Amino acid sequence: MQILMGTVTTAPCVAVSAESNADNIFTLTPSASSTDVIGGQPDENGNVTIPRKSNVFQMCFTDPNQGIASADYIKEQNLGTKIAVIYNNGDAYSTGIFQKFQSEAKTLGLEIVNVSSFPSDDTTDFTAQLNAARNAGADLVFLPIYYTPAALILAQADSMKYTPKFFGVDGMDGILGVKEFNTSLAEDVMLLTPFSADAEDEKTQNFVAKYKEKYGDTPNQFAADAYDCIYALYEACKAKEITSDMSNEDICSALIEQFTDPSFVFNGITGTDITWKDTGEVSKSPKGMVIKNGVYVGM
Repeated sequence: MQILMGTVTTAPCVAVSAESNADNIFTLTPSASSTDVIGGQPDENGNVTIPRKSNVFQMCFTDPNQGIASADYIKEQNLGTKIAVIYNNGDAYSTGIFQKFQSEAKTLGLEIVNVSSFPSDDTTDFTAQLNAARNAGADLVFLPIYYTPAALILAQADSMKYTPKFFGVDGMDGILGVKEFNTSLAEDVMLLTPFSADAEDEKTQNFVAKYKEKYGDTPNQFAADAYDCIYALYEACKAKEITSDMSNEDICSALIEQFTDPSFVFNGITGTDITWKDTGEVSKSPKGMVIKNGVYVGM
């Protein structure tokens, strides 16, 4: 292997990126968003427990950035006055977003009236969490979780006649494709995501059309981030004149140099003017979306 595009989620990518770092294989992950993936980030006590993996970069937002951006967006758009949070305390992705959201909400003066958690994405009963949110008077429920438990939460909230606003992050992208989920329950659900299949630019529409033709489905942000990974690698390899007979070590050094070069700007379908920091974090802007009539619409 000379270059690695992957892996998809945080836990396996933490393990895989440690190995690719040891072997000097350049790694670009589409959707593993924890700071543990790239390393070098201080924890809440200011300690760096995982050294920076200089070969590892992300196409997705880091978890802390999503938590901060979500709190900022809710405040700026005045979306809720009493906020409840339901998160997965067994998942690094969900926990990381929640922690930064909570901190930023406090700074902004947002009132979090209840915080509930669940242990894994296999959880099927969210009655207690929803009752706690309702009893606390929450008019907005923040869900920094993946789309499978989010679909169950929406269905169970509907059966309870509990109708707050729901706000999610990029892990919720894909909820409209959950099997046996009544997509009408996602009406007016809001989320921050880097991609909308309904965007009108030519590059996005070409991607969506070809994806539907090949797979018979509409791509979500996970597919879009992976697509952008391949083309970012392609452009970086062209810029550095990388060839297949080069060693993975030489390729890795060249790509690190290219991705950390401030003049390397990538225009993809998950953002324009995309750049990368020396930390491996991506710099691009999330988009506020709301689900209307079964499609994402910009807020």
